Amino acid sequence: MSKLSEALQRKRRGESARVMGFGTRAAEKDRALLLGVLGASADDAGAAIEAGADFVALAAENAEEATAALDGLDGLIGAQLESLANEGIEAVEEAGADFVIAKPETAAAGIVDSDLGLVLEVDEAWEEGPLRALAALSLDAVLVRAPVDDFTVARRISLSRVAALCGAPLLVTVALDISSADLAALRETGAGGVVPTEGTGADELAGLIEQLAAVPLRSTKGRSEGGGFAIVPSAGTGGDGEEFEDDD
Repeated sequence: MSKLSEALQRKRRGESARVMGFGTRAAEKDRALLLGVLGASADDAGAAIEAGADFVALAAENAEEATAALDGLDGLIGAQLESLANEGIEAVEEAGADFVIAKPETAAAGIVDSDLGLVLEVDEAWEEGPLRALAALSLDAVLVRAPVDDFTVARRISLSRVAALCGAPLLVTVALDISSADLAALRETGAGGVVPTEGTGADELAGLIEQLAAVPLRSTKGRSEGGGFAIVPSAGTGGDGEEFEDDD
């Protein structure tokens, strides 16, 4: 299991981040959701971690570029790849990447069976079948690119649907001025972390960090081990699934 996956699972269970080995700045105060920075350069990655980001994904066209960019970096670092061939998977892992972010249509199928953490980009408009199929891949998370700005009930339902069907935590793109109330509501959709839009500098994270810090931590009382949502059973499933009893 990747460190990113461990971090997201702890967030979903409402556990402290202090025992996870994050940087000093991140450990100063627990936050309800992880904060990531995507598409960063090698020069910007360290600054983002120092500013308070929990994880960073370096931008790279391919495994060769990612391997070069990862050299000498510390912290919870992954690679955001435009394409990933089978022969590049081991190289990226050996270079120190904890996870990769990739698009389903450009990542080699072998990544699913590797030891690298895998975050796949998904579209909320996907039909039920493809989203359900993701559950079998044991993903670390799924990334939702469309940013949350004005967080409506309709958007909350849409994100909850994705999380429930694919059975993985969400990493959701958010506007820098999102409120703590919207962040709290976002967590209840199945989100384990948020990322600002790409191109956001380390010096622009302070406001978002402040709003994240204002979100109350989830109580662990009455929560299942799996987190804040349940996988929706597909139509026609037999008796192998979990049985639910009416409270009445």
